[in-house]
Amino acid sequence: MFKKCGSFTIWGHIDVVYPKNIQIGEGCSINHGCYLNAYNPIYIGNDVTLSANVSIISTGIDIKAWMSQKKGDKHIKNEGVYVGNHVWIGANSLILSGVRISGEYVVVAAGSVVTKDITESYCVVAGCPAEVIKYLNRQ
Repeated sequence: MFKKCGSFTIWGHIDVVYPKNIQIGEGCSINHGCYLNAYNPIYIGNDVTLSANVSIISTGIDIKAWMSQKKGDKHIKNEGVYVGNHVWIGANSLILSGVRISGEYVVVAAGSVVTKDITESYCVVAGCPAEVIKYLNRQ
């Protein structure tokens, strides 16, 4: 189903669009209600948790193409979404197209909207748009 996947667990029902564009690493957990739209690629690293109702959407509408009213594909084409290792995405969060979460041990707080790259490690990001609100102690 997916382009490439390691060992992961799905808890409940999830919705997936374009599964051939999704790569999932080892030890991941995807919870009920998640929505993955991989028009452009979605890469999920190792030890990633997607809590209930998380949405990862790797595309959007090209506003110029939409306004021109031309027929055909109006999706934005880009590198997609990258979620690195040891990331926990809280319930009801949204990760938008073009975002890279390259830091490790990142917690995306519940209800957050991630619109730009997260390069920091050992941190909590929250809000709309999400930004670092706290740093975690390294164990």
